[in-house]
Amino acid sequence: MKKVLSTSALVVCFGLGLVYAATASQQEPKQNPRPPELDKPGEIETTSKPKPNYLFPDNSNKTEAQLIKKENVIGQLKKDLKLKQIKLAKYSEYLENKKQRVGDIIENLQVHPKRLVWVVEIDAPLGVEVPQKNGQFVKFRKSSIIIAVDAETGQKFDTDIVEIP
Repeated sequence: MKKVLSTSALVVCFGLGLVYAATASQQEPKQNPRPPELDKPGEIETTSKPKPNYLFPDNSNKTEAQLIKKENVIGQLKKDLKLKQIKLAKYSEYLENKKQRVGDIIENLQVHPKRLVWVVEIDAPLGVEVPQKNGQFVKFRKSSIIIAVDAETGQKFDTDIVEIP
């Protein structure tokens, strides 16, 4: 069985436990009820929506010279880890590749789909230990580590560890 760890999935799972929805009996009547003509099947509600305000906007027009150098993205690798490749890609391309690799994805909606990221692939032929919040470690045998780093700010967006059978 293949083990997969995704940091974005951990954040979302913990966040979901804090959301509570009121039941119909607990909700107060609406002050401005929805007009019945908008409830027709197949009708699209036409309201003007503002453009999304991304925390990390589109920067696809920047050249590689205007971005963080790939040599500075990950720094020094720990012993027994080997850099497989590092490449520049759009965030949407990274997500598509991730979906093919691990199946499900959780998209960071603060990142514009055309935002440039450095995608770093690292081989861990002897495995890797990942610390948990409870102080214990999860051990992955031979693994592949994929990291997405914002190419402009250097902020890490995502890390996946996929155990290789």
